[in-house]
This record gives sequence, C-alpha cells and structure tokens, in this order.
Amino acid sequence: MNAEVCDVADPLSYEANLGALLGRHPELQIGRDEYNINVTANFGERLEAAELFERYKAHPGAGKPAHLYYHFPLCDYICHFCNYVKQLASPTSRAEQLNRWTDALIKESSLYARDVPWTTKALIQSFYIGGGTAAILTPEHLKRILDHVHETFSVTPDCELNVEGNPDNFHEYEKVAALTKIGFNRFSVGVQSFTPEVNSFTNRGHSPEMSVQAIMNLKEVGKPFNVDMMFGLPYQTPDTVSDDIRTLVEMRVPTITIYRLRNADRQSMGIGNRAAWNVPKIRNRIIEQDLFPSLETTYEMRERAVGHLLKAGYEPSPCGWWSLPGTYPEGNIPRVSRNKWQRFDTMLAFGPGAYGWLAGANQSALQTHNSSDINGYLHHMESSDQPPLAYGRLLTGNQAAATALGFAYKSRQPIEVERFKNEYGVDISQDEPYRSIFEELQSKGLIRATQGGRAYVPTLNGEALHEEIISVYLHDRIGSFTTAVCNKVG
Repeated sequence: MNAEVCDVADPLSYEANLGALLGRHPELQIGRDEYNINVTANFGERLEAAELFERYKAHPGAGKPAHLYYHFPLCDYICHFCNYVKQLASPTSRAEQLNRWTDALIKESSLYARDVPWTTKALIQSFYIGGGTAAILTPEHLKRILDHVHETFSVTPDCELNVEGNPDNFHEYEKVAALTKIGFNRFSVGVQSFTPEVNSFTNRGHSPEMSVQAIMNLKEVGKPFNVDMMFGLPYQTPDTVSDDIRTLVEMRVPTITIYRLRNADRQSMGIGNRAAWNVPKIRNRIIEQDLFPSLETTYEMRERAVGHLLKAGYEPSPCGWWSLPGTYPEGNIPRVSRNKWQRFDTMLAFGPGAYGWLAGANQSALQTHNSSDINGYLHHMESSDQPPLAYGRLLTGNQAAATALGFAYKSRQPIEVERFKNEYGVDISQDEPYRSIFEELQSKGLIRATQGGRAYVPTLNGEALHEEIISVYLHDRIGSFTTAVCNKVG
C-alpha cells in the first residue's frame, strides 16, 4: 500500500490499549445493544415507492461506474446474532426453492433493464451475491445469474465477481472449483470463530475442521478471498480471538475481516430482520448469565487480533478488512470496497431487504430500499411486473456529503478535498462544520493530513474506532448540521 495511505510501519501510531483509547474518547463508547453502526444513512427525505421509482428512472447513470448486488435470503441455519434479512431454507423442497429464488432475482433485475434503460449502460465494475447464504445456490443456479448479468448489463472485462458463503458451502473442493470455472474471481467466507463452544452457542453449522478445509480449498483455486471473523460474542475471550486470528495469519489468508457483534434491532429500523438475541427475553437471559463480554473485554479482543495482523504485515483497507500487501491493485482494496465505499459509486441492489443508492448527480444521493418481507417479496416477484421497492431516502446538502464522507472514511483511502468540492460543493478543509470536525479528529490522532494537506486518511487509532467515528462525527454531527451547503464547485 502507498505509504501516504497506510501508517502500519510506524508502531507508535497505534494505541496498544484500546480500552485506554476509548477512555480518552467517551463520546465513542457505544454499548452492545446500541451498536448498529451502518455506513448507510438513516436520515434524509423519505420517499414513497412510486416517487422513488420516478427519480430512479431519471438518474443519469449511463456510462458511469457502478456496483451490482443481489441478496439471496436463504440459510441452512439461522445464526442467533444475525439481524440481516434471512430465512431458513426448506430441507425437503430444495431444488424447487432454489429455482424460484433464482427466477425471482433474475426477474427483478430484468424489470429494471426494461423500465430503467440507463441501468444496462452503467459500467458494472464489481458484482456481489450475498445474503443470507448465497453459496447455498448450486453452481448451476449461480451460473444462470451470472449469465443473466453478463447478457443484461455492461459488465467490464475486469469486473470483480464475488460470492459469499459459509465454510460448509466451501468445504468441498469440487464446488469451489466449479464456482471459479463459471466466473467467480473472489470469495467471502464467514468463519466467525474456530471455538466450538462459540459456534454451538451462536448456532453456526460448521466445525473448525470444516473451516480450515474451506480455507485450504479457496487458497488452492488461487483467487482472492476474505475470511470474516467476529469478536464480542458469548464464550469468546481475548485468548480465543487471539488464537483464531493467529491461525488465519499462519495460513496466510489474503484478507481477514474483523467485526464487532452488533446486537441492535435492525428490524425496528427497517433495514433487517430481528435476531434471536434482539428478543428481550432471550437477550436478558444471556445478560443475567453474564455471557456477553464487557465493552472493555470486547475491545481487548480486537486489540489482540490487530496485534497479530500488524506483526504479520497485514494492512487495513478498507477499515476492518486486513489484507496482505499486493492482494489487490490500486490501494490494496477489493474492487467491491472501492466502488461502494471509496468512490461511493451507484449500487444497484436486488432481492428482499436489499438497499442501494444512486450517486454522482446534483450533489445528492438517492437511497433505495426493497421490501424486507421475504415471503412477500417472492410472491410479488411471481405475480407482479413492478419492482419490489418499499421506500427511498433523498440525501442532499450536508446529509449527502456526510454519507459520502462515511463511505470514504470506511475505505481508509485518502479523503480528497478536491473531490468533495467537485461532487458535493463543500471544502472539507475550510467550510463548517467540516473544518472543525476534521481538526478535532486530527488533534485526537484519529485522522491525519496527507498529500500536502489535500487529503485526509484515518490513522490506525482511527481505523480501530472507525464505525463509531462515522456514526458520531460524520453522520450525527455533519448529517444533522442545518446550515445550507455552499455550492462551491471547482
């Protein structure tokens, strides 16, 4: 990674004790059940589906870079911590169910190709199918979707094609090889923990041995992939998290992603389904048994994990995604993250509960949200010729700029002053509230100026608390700032 981007080489730039770091920044101490840090904004003018679709059709997205996302909601087991849109797959009518869902996802994107012509002319530079557990789909079903994508959209020759799954989806080499053969060139596997007691309590459906085999298979096909790991779960300790990350580092996993447990109720926010642990009776029982780690212990887990990553030469880009040097070009960041976060390119999102955004026009952004009713979505797609949009959010002024800044911060690539002048009409180095907030973050050692003051980049301390900083400083303080944005362009 460019030295202007990453300060890993300077160990003094990283706080050895995250508990002490949090102690110095009490405004960033967010409890487990309030911790729903989400780079997507929860503000802006709410639009009903009909108006949203009209604005969607008018968006000038032709010829511009875009990311394509499909949400497949079925899982072979439901993790107790999961608050995303998901549903247990049928054990008896699997083939029919997979056919119906493949048809539904293809139909939805076909409706956009028919009614919103610019979507077929946007330059698709990255594609991701997640969920749920997208790799439940067979290579044949996934090939149908990829063929449809190539036939319908303007997919660039070097498009990054991602598929997400669990170790039990990738533990057979033949399936991994088949997915590579049909075109997938990047994988994401959710291991979360190698500790059997943790996996049993969270209702994960795989063993440590299965996880290791899946990783070996992914390494064998030679494509980049990330392994997702969580911290802050019941029955985890700093020692077990440390051992988990050491295992991955020793296997030279290309990208290791580390996530803190989010136990907020996303369903009440309209962006997910309720997790088992969101149910008060269940959550309170876990609390009474003192199974949730404390905030201090949770951050000690991250601290221990990052110690292994730094020692092994991994670099965080985007925040929370630690990659070996040279894994990806252009800042050592996956293309999906560069499109979604670094550049905040338009994201076309299909499937139940999927949310995306249309960006790059009129210093604004348009957030799109599909219905999160899984059965209702499937019925709608089998009986209607209209997109399953639920609502949207129109972000303008400081709200649009705050959202783009949140994504840019998450990417841990340089946040360029000139870009925000051109795209959002603000000078983040001079205009308020941007100037004061960036000066405060610099004084606290959470970001630093780079490129001769023409850009900012999170420090390693700022990376450690990136989600909290995005929520508190960028979304809350900038997004709620009421003074009109000056239209300074150029």
